Amino acid sequence: MKIKINENEKLIYKNVFFSFLIKGGALVISFLTTPVFLSYFNEDKLVVGVWYTLLSVLSWVMTFDFGIANGMRNKLTEAFSKKDNDAAKKVISSGFFSVLVLTLLFAVVCFVGIQFIDLNSVFNISVDVISQNVLKNVIIIVLSAILMKFFLMVISSIFYALHLSFVNNVLGLISSVLQFLFVLLIHFENKEDALLYVSIAFLVTSNLPVIIAAIILFVKKLRNCTPSLNYITKDGVKNVVGVGTIFFTCQIFFMILNNTNEFVISKLYGPENTTDYSFYYKLFNLLASIVTLACTPIWSVVTKAMTENDYTWLKSLFKKLKYIAILATLAQFAMIPFLQFIVNIWLGKGVLQINYLTAVGFAFYSSIIIYIGILSVIVSGLLRMKLQTIYYGIAVVIKFAIIFLTASLVKNWDFIIWCTALVLLPYLIIQQIDLDKYFNRKIKENNLLNNCTEGTICMEGSNE
Repeated sequence: MKIKINENEKLIYKNVFFSFLIKGGALVISFLTTPVFLSYFNEDKLVVGVWYTLLSVLSWVMTFDFGIANGMRNKLTEAFSKKDNDAAKKVISSGFFSVLVLTLLFAVVCFVGIQFIDLNSVFNISVDVISQNVLKNVIIIVLSAILMKFFLMVISSIFYALHLSFVNNVLGLISSVLQFLFVLLIHFENKEDALLYVSIAFLVTSNLPVIIAAIILFVKKLRNCTPSLNYITKDGVKNVVGVGTIFFTCQIFFMILNNTNEFVISKLYGPENTTDYSFYYKLFNLLASIVTLACTPIWSVVTKAMTENDYTWLKSLFKKLKYIAILATLAQFAMIPFLQFIVNIWLGKGVLQINYLTAVGFAFYSSIIIYIGILSVIVSGLLRMKLQTIYYGIAVVIKFAIIFLTASLVKNWDFIIWCTALVLLPYLIIQQIDLDKYFNRKIKENNLLNNCTEGTICMEGSNE
């Protein structure tokens, strides 16, 4: 019996297949890079923790795009679905312009602000470990790299809208391999030199592959959609930013909830603890990354299906995704008994002694992030994000209120992980109920409309 697969499912399967093929290599590189980083910094966990904290904190800038990249993704998906090159060119041109303005604004504010801030105090790093001058230079270089990534994320949005999400994974893999080769092959006796040069390597390897991909994209596939000053319009900017503002608000709240853990741990418990955090995070984020990878192409396909009014298929897709989340959760907890064996092979004996209560916390936290990722691709593709935004805002207040009131009484840094997981848990229930009701309502409306089209009497009060 031949299984019938519709066009939307074909797009998902194609992207997931190639993405897994590529991401598998990226995950291997990511795991290999962690012990190599330890060797690169001469087994100094404190300096490794400084590097991870810097990347985590400075990457917050990526969130402040007012959601333009995600707004572009939705608008471009609609334009490409309708084969409207003119509309696509307006979206791309207006998007590039909007992000360029924001990039220049952030560059001025950040680079001027750095001159007046005690960075060692902000990152809780003693001048005996990293001098003020070196830390400032490293931050300037890493921030420059991230601002370039910030501008170039427009390219990622275009690949997503073209249903070529695996290309972004190829670019990520190339960057990871280049960074891995740098820390593997080049070493410095002085830890400050090591930190300085790895930041330069990060600047080059993070952005060069994307720049090359952008040139190829516009020379070949999108030569009719090349950005142009003549296609930057007020309405175009307004549309992209208008849709993007919804995403931006959600991104900000989620970033505060999820991406501040390393900074909070560093401030409350010391930067050396962020190294252990990163070890646990990489272990449990592996499965979360796999599920996220599978869901990445779904966002644009959801938008496409919504444009086609195919809510029956969307409801079926959502049901399948919920089963995936349940299986992923079971797998997270099933991994716990084997963690010490895995860590000993990965990092070597004695580097990390597994605390199984911490491991349970990370399994719980990562399972919630997986489910949230699944919910997010659906609500983002539908542009139905009001409930998510409101809840995230409330959760931010609750999380930091709990930390502020009780952190001084708790001596273990994994308290931050438990706190984050618990404040996010109710959202999973609320959002799932809302989506189920939404799909049922839309399917009922479509059925009624189809009956009307077929000649059935459907006027209100027709039963009188």
